Amino acid sequence: MTDYGAVRPLCELILNERIPTTLVGPSRGISFLFPMEKIFERYVADCLTRGLANNVSMIRQAASEHLCLHEKSKWFELHPDPLMIHGARRWILDTKWKRLDQSLRGAKDKHGMDQDDMYQMFAYGHRYLNGRGEMLLIYPKTQAFSMTLGPFEFSKDLKLWAVPFDLAAGRIVEECIPDDLKAVIRVPARAVN
Repeated sequence: MTDYGAVRPLCELILNERIPTTLVGPSRGISFLFPMEKIFERYVADCLTRGLANNVSMIRQAASEHLCLHEKSKWFELHPDPLMIHGARRWILDTKWKRLDQSLRGAKDKHGMDQDDMYQMFAYGHRYLNGRGEMLLIYPKTQAFSMTLGPFEFSKDLKLWAVPFDLAAGRIVEECIPDDLKAVIRVPARAVN
């Protein structure tokens, strides 16, 4: 049992529902962190996979396109997560483990959206959709973000929506899905608590 001695302080914290803080003295503990952006990305992809129509495919991490060519070499792979395909139609979806606030309107606050994320989606739209189509940025649903934002128009043919994902129900908030995607993503029934 001495092999587990180092883990005991962590187990005691968890079992006694205590919050670890900076301590003075000889106490030692183990810390661990989870990459929440990766966990959220995988969770969303798993939930979406369960709700896909039969004739729709999903590539979780597409990597067929690059940002540019340099000296006949492809540089800077573009990895949307995921890419949805239905016949000749494609949709780019990308997950972001960030908090939005739909009340933060205007050019200054931009609902809390990051400019880098918009540049990323612009590049995805041009490389994977040839500048024509629809894209979703999927964020966790919170009290401050519970409805669709958009469309954000990169051009008349390339549009993006920011949509909330209900973590408890494991689905995109139904009313937030653009109409042509509703036939592709079958939204599962609400989870019963």
